[in-house]
Amino acid sequence: MASIKLNNISKWFGENHVIKDINLNIIDGEFIVLVGPSGCGKSTLLRIISGLEDLESGKILIENKDVTDKIPSDRKLSMVFQSYALYPHMNVFENIGFALKTSGINKKILTQKVNQVAETLKLKLLLNRLPKELSGGQKQRVAIGRAIIREPKAFLFDEPLSNLDASLRIEMRLEISRLHKKLGITTIYVTHDQVEAMTLADRIVVINEGKIIQVGTPKELYNCPKNLFVAKFIGTPKMNVLDCTSKNGNIYFIDKKNIKTNIRCNNKDIRKIGFRAEKILICETKKASFIGYARFIEYLGSEQFIYIDVGVNENFVIVKEKPDLKVPLNKKLGLKISQKDIHFFSKNDYRLN
Repeated sequence: MASIKLNNISKWFGENHVIKDINLNIIDGEFIVLVGPSGCGKSTLLRIISGLEDLESGKILIENKDVTDKIPSDRKLSMVFQSYALYPHMNVFENIGFALKTSGINKKILTQKVNQVAETLKLKLLLNRLPKELSGGQKQRVAIGRAIIREPKAFLFDEPLSNLDASLRIEMRLEISRLHKKLGITTIYVTHDQVEAMTLADRIVVINEGKIIQVGTPKELYNCPKNLFVAKFIGTPKMNVLDCTSKNGNIYFIDKKNIKTNIRCNNKDIRKIGFRAEKILICETKKASFIGYARFIEYLGSEQFIYIDVGVNENFVIVKEKPDLKVPLNKKLGLKISQKDIHFFSKNDYRLN
C-alpha cells in the first residue's frame, strides 16, 4: 500500500495541452476514481502515474519518494487494462504467474502464490483453461489476478469494465469493491461511467479538458456540485437544469416569454436553476412551485421517470416517482420542490448556494 502525490503535473501532445497543472493527494489504501467524458485526459493521467507516459513538468511521489524519472517496473504499480492483455497461448495459471516466473521465483512458491490468488478471485476451477475458453468477466478476473500476484504498492485500472455487458459490469463492480476491502491496496480507477464512480469510490476526481474540476466523496459531488458541469455529469438521470432569472424575489423560467414560478430567490446573479429528479413531488397546482404537463412516462419496474413539459424551450423536467403512482398525460400538474433541494448557478456556471 502507498500514498501517491501528484504535484503540478502537465502533459502536451504536440500543441495540445492534455494535462494542465494537476495536483492530487491520494491517501494510503484509498480507492480513487478518475471520471470525465471521453478525451478529458483521465487515461493519460493514469499512464503518467504508471510511467508509461512521460510528463513535461511536475513531480510524482509514491510513499513520499520522487519516482518521476523512474521506469514503470521500478514504481511497483500494477495496471489492469480495458483489453485484458492476456497471453492467448497460456492457460489461466500461466497468465497469472507469468511475472513471477520471469523473475526466477522458486516453482513451489510460484504455485502457492498462484493458487492463493485463484482462490481469492474464484478461479481455482479455471486454472487450466485458455483465454479463448473464458467469459469476459473471467478474463477480467485473470487480468486482476496477474496484477495482485505482484503485490504492488497500488492498482491502476484503465476502464476495465467497458468491454463487458451490463450484468457482468455489475458483477465485476462488486468483485473489485470486495477485493479492495479485503486487500486494502491503494487503487486508482479510470472510467467515463459515473455509476461506476459513484458505487466504487472513496473519493471521485472529476476531470474535464485536462483539469481537475472537483474532488470529493460521491455524496459530496452529488449534493454539492461545484459547477454546472459536475452537476450534470454526476447522477442518473442527470440534474434538471433550466435557464432562469430572478425578479422581485421570484424565479422566472426563461423562454420566449418568462414563466413565473413560486420559487423564491433574490440573487440577481442567477442564470440557471437545477434540481434532482427524486426531489420533485407531483402535487395540487395551488401548492406547486411551478406547473407542467406530463408528456412521456418511462416505467422501469421499481420506479418510473415522468417527462414534464414546463414550457421552456422544449426542455423536459424529469421527475422520479414510485411505480404505482398514476400520472395523467397532457393534463396540468403541480410540481413542488423544497428550497433546500434547489441549486442556483451563475452566468459562469458556478453554483451560488
